[in-house]
Amino acid sequence: MKKSNSNLLFLAIGAAVGAAAGYVAASDKKEEWLKEINKLVEKVKSNVKGSHSKIEEELEDLVEDED
Repeated sequence: MKKSNSNLLFLAIGAAVGAAAGYVAASDKKEEWLKEINKLVEKVKSNVKGSHSKIEEELEDLVEDED
């Protein structure tokens, strides 16, 4: 991906996160929303860590196969 496309992607993600944060801050159900967001973030972090471990194992296997 070209750098300008990457920058546009990050800009769009940032704008979406900012809009969501503004909406949550203005909402009457702020505490409930924040709990749900924290659950989602923890789930994503767990998935990323699991994927990272799998990729790391596969890379180690590939290196061992090359030797």
